[in-house]
Amino acid sequence: MLQAIRTRAGGIIVKSLFALLILSFGFWGIYTRSPYFQDKSPDTVIATVGDQSIRADEMQADLQRALERLSQRFGGAIDLQQAKQLGIVDTILRQLVERRLIDEEVRRMQLDVSDDVIRSIISGNPNLRGPDGRFDPAMFQQLLMMNRMTEDQFVARMRRDVPANDLLHAVVAGAAMPQPIADVLYRYRNEKRVADLVAFPLSGITDAGQPSDADLSAFYDAHPDLFRTPEYRGFTLVSLSPADLEKGIEVPEDKLRAEYDQRKDEFETPERRDVQQILAPSKEKAEEAAAALAGGEDWNEVATKIAGMDPDAIDLGLLKRSELPSQLGDIAFEQPLNTPSEPVETPLGWHILRVVKIDPAATQSFDQVKAQLAAELAREDAVDQVYKVANQVDDALAGGASLADVAVKFNLKATEVAAVDVNDQDPEGKPVALPVSAPEVLKIGFGANEGETTRVTETQDNAVFALHVDKLTPPRLKPLDEVKDQAAAAWQREKRSQLAKDKAQALAGAVKPDDPLAVEAAKQGLTVATTSPLGRQPDREAKTPIAPALVAKLFQAKIGDVVTVSDETGAYVAQLKEVQAPEAPAEAAAGLSQELDEAAQPDLGAEYTAALRQRFPVEIKQDVVERMF
Repeated sequence: MLQAIRTRAGGIIVKSLFALLILSFGFWGIYTRSPYFQDKSPDTVIATVGDQSIRADEMQADLQRALERLSQRFGGAIDLQQAKQLGIVDTILRQLVERRLIDEEVRRMQLDVSDDVIRSIISGNPNLRGPDGRFDPAMFQQLLMMNRMTEDQFVARMRRDVPANDLLHAVVAGAAMPQPIADVLYRYRNEKRVADLVAFPLSGITDAGQPSDADLSAFYDAHPDLFRTPEYRGFTLVSLSPADLEKGIEVPEDKLRAEYDQRKDEFETPERRDVQQILAPSKEKAEEAAAALAGGEDWNEVATKIAGMDPDAIDLGLLKRSELPSQLGDIAFEQPLNTPSEPVETPLGWHILRVVKIDPAATQSFDQVKAQLAAELAREDAVDQVYKVANQVDDALAGGASLADVAVKFNLKATEVAAVDVNDQDPEGKPVALPVSAPEVLKIGFGANEGETTRVTETQDNAVFALHVDKLTPPRLKPLDEVKDQAAAAWQREKRSQLAKDKAQALAGAVKPDDPLAVEAAKQGLTVATTSPLGRQPDREAKTPIAPALVAKLFQAKIGDVVTVSDETGAYVAQLKEVQAPEAPAEAAAGLSQELDEAAQPDLGAEYTAALRQRFPVEIKQDVVERMF
């Protein structure tokens, strides 16, 4: 897991202060003082920035949140030692320092934020909106409870962060890469290359001959892994899955009805309306459109000619009330069918709505969903029963009972597996059918010793199993006489591969500057194909895909260069004929410039905080940091 994190750390652990400063006012993680501190004071100062201090508990809070995010992303806990190895501790401390630097600059510039702005940010946060799209005070209170903050504390946090964000955005908003860099990158990404190609496929190599006994013996000795059997395990498996039980479970009618009543909302389909709109830029245009509609003019004509709308924007589609802004939703869901509404103003402009279709709300009856509920409850009951049996089986095995005894006592399914390898294949190369998840069974089976009975294991699909390893057959090298035909076929494949390489090298060596590949190939009676324009990333869906290694070499070559590659299909000779370096269309150039500008913002932010270090002294108490972290 550490290697996976190191590989992706550049994208996860941000290089600048953006991870902590560019906030969207979403949910902060819950933090309580960790028992990690124990005899250490969480109020210990670990760094100072200007007139501000950074305490150990603040560092621990941010570190804890970072580790939780990484653990969720990579599937496994990360401890403090691993965090130090990955540089996470240093990164968190640097981010705290950079945040303090911004705070100091905000204070120096006397930046502030009004109550109205804070109120607008909170009420406009999409995470705090209810099903009707409006601000939900209950969700706001839930946010405060989750983070153990009062409303005053939350507002104080925002009063600090909003000016800091505004300042930083103002700094990085001017980040711009020079246009020539965007042009070069566009050409690099979209450059195409065309080459003449001669292929020597292995299927066309017919002069490999037959190996002598000495050839076979030497090949066999040089490639023992080709002729070695895998390790096999033979085991007795006992298992129980919900599917073994659920067919025999009958759910009482009263329980089904209670479940239906409890989950009735799931079976209700809200009313939907097919809504069209005319969106005018001004009240005058909206009133002109309304008058035209009242006079019988066509809806689409009015929308396009009077309101100047794109025809594709007229139909909003079949929508629930909650899928429209509340103001428009109220109008659309009170409007009679095929009747234009009065013009109404929103921040987007002036709207006239028309409902052209109504799908009324509907509720599936108990009888309609009875079978579904019965199957779901039977499955839940079966899972519970499997869990109970698993505990009893585990206790019995721990008490010395044999696998055969528990199978009989608890009515488990018993399966004898004579021999299987780690890839779920028997010695004949055929898959072995197992009653529960094969990967999980094989993982446990190949992790146990011969003669060992495993504890009960639960699979991802809620089945359980235990097994006894009856026999372990170690890998063995098959005698040459037993694999003579296999060895001969492998020898011929290798021989054909070498012959293909030799032919390709000979052809490439014969090509002269004034005698191109096509001419030399024609002299030798070989077929030359001209590739379609190739991009740096090979088209794997092409009818005749080009080997990625060959494409890579062509993009390193100059026009006229000859390159060769070989793979499991054969050997190839190619001569670069043409380089197509496109100019960036205006739209693509603009998009790429924006991408590069955004990529430059973290660097600009880092330069800005580096400059702030010259204005505000920074002292990191490294000995304290090392002692506490």
